[in-house]
Amino acid sequence: MWKRFQKNIIAGIIFLLPAIATIYVIQLLFGLVDAFLGSFITDVLKALNIITTEDGRIYFLGVYTPFSERLLGIGFVLTILLITWVGAMRIQGKGLRIFGTIDRSFRKIPIANSIYTSVEQVIHAFAQERSSFKNVVLVEYPRKGLYTVGFQTGESRGEVQRVTSKDCINVFLPTTPNPTSGWLVLVPRDEVIVLNMTVEQGLKFIISGGVVVPPDPEAIVNDMETEYNERDMVVHVRSRRKDEDNE
Repeated sequence: MWKRFQKNIIAGIIFLLPAIATIYVIQLLFGLVDAFLGSFITDVLKALNIITTEDGRIYFLGVYTPFSERLLGIGFVLTILLITWVGAMRIQGKGLRIFGTIDRSFRKIPIANSIYTSVEQVIHAFAQERSSFKNVVLVEYPRKGLYTVGFQTGESRGEVQRVTSKDCINVFLPTTPNPTSGWLVLVPRDEVIVLNMTVEQGLKFIISGGVVVPPDPEAIVNDMETEYNERDMVVHVRSRRKDEDNE
């Protein structure tokens, strides 16, 4: 009884932990951003007479609100709108001079420049990898009998293709748990096993060190076919018994 109770608790924690962690992170970000900008925006709105305070309560354009210190959520909403606006400007190619000035300013700060460049490199590498990776593959590396998960980045061409005299493809072999670093190998096409998993699933598999294993679609199809066949056999046996009774 106690062992079953422990198993149920562990199963419940494993199932609920991703949702709890997500809610915690969102709540933490909301609290930090809103506490920082919410009070500032509230003071600005007070100075503009857009909001007033009476009996320790905030009135927005004369309408009663249940808040006393600041308008809860207004700082977070403003941050989301600001990030969306910046993203739209970058996609449309506007404000390049302003963004360039901000970029150069961060690179000149003695301590912040190392943090800024490191985060920038990781983000750019991740974005470029996801867009440039074509397939998730398996190659026998570092020796026969051992397999390494990699990503096909393209076809081998030019001098390297001529020298090898084989039909090769370019495969990037990432490291665990940081897939932004790794090395390039040129592998003959007939020695590469192309997997059905997506690039996102392959990245999760590598980052987790093999803990997060993507499901096998062919195994799911085989299980469905086996289940269907078993049901079909049961129906067939029942119909046969009915025929024997009728005889």
